[in-house]
Amino acid sequence: MKILIAHHGTEEFRAILDARFPDDDICYVDDPETLGAALAAHQPEAVFSVKETGFPGKYHPQIVQCPSVRWLQVGGSGYEHVGEWDADRVTVTNCAGVLARYLAETVTGAMIALNNETFLYRKQQATHTWKVNPWKPLVGQTILIVGLGAIGGWVAHNAKALGMNVIGVRRSDTPHPSVDRLVTPDQLTEVIGEADVISLHVRHTPETDKMFDDAMLRACKPDSIFINTARGKVVDEAALIQVLNEGHFKAAYLDVFEVEPLPEDSPLWDIENVYITPHSSDQVQKWPTIFANFFGDNLERYKRGGALENTV
Repeated sequence: MKILIAHHGTEEFRAILDARFPDDDICYVDDPETLGAALAAHQPEAVFSVKETGFPGKYHPQIVQCPSVRWLQVGGSGYEHVGEWDADRVTVTNCAGVLARYLAETVTGAMIALNNETFLYRKQQATHTWKVNPWKPLVGQTILIVGLGAIGGWVAHNAKALGMNVIGVRRSDTPHPSVDRLVTPDQLTEVIGEADVISLHVRHTPETDKMFDDAMLRACKPDSIFINTARGKVVDEAALIQVLNEGHFKAAYLDVFEVEPLPEDSPLWDIENVYITPHSSDQVQKWPTIFANFFGDNLERYKRGGALENTV
């Protein structure tokens, strides 16, 4: 079987997949500029691609347009970068949930650090300042989780363990054991003012594009903590900058942005209570190994005609 792996840095993928599938013809593409030529020359039936800074989203739509491709596995949960595909010819699966627990750990750590003045103490350390800064415990605070999928579910689990009141937002009414109150997206404006922490975990779609606009951001409780590890485009970044500069939020943790990498001249870099990471909230050690094994398990199902996990 002909398989193509598209990723900027395929060493860990190669070590695992070559060992698991020695009889298959696997082509590895590290350079996105050579992807089109590799697709044409190799004519793969299955492709596993990972969108990241070294392999930007603009290169990925050509995969599902390649006539030989019957199955595309994308890394991560988002698949908007793939564009449209012929569902009668191509099956698309994603890695939703594979790194969910790890990303939730990052969110939980950021929430704790922002809440208990960890970063303020770091600044005081730089100036050799000995000053106590009382902080409000998370116990009894309310977290609003917008998007209660695999990641949001783990965030809810962690928040409940910390003694928080958990409100979850999702379309289905299926209860979650760690969620105290479940609401639908159309009820978001009714509950957002109750939250001490707002954490976003939705995909970028036409429905979620700039869902956190100026009005929604100002509807958040003053002095709350705003966290976005979902997609940059679900937030109106210009409005967020304005609201942050006005001191509406206690702090913000941002891992995703409208343009990535975040431009050097973005005002976000210089806002004192904003903490930035480079779209790395799920970058646990050995994550390519985790992804490679997930793809390998799905490939075994594909080869025997079984149902694939995480079909979009």
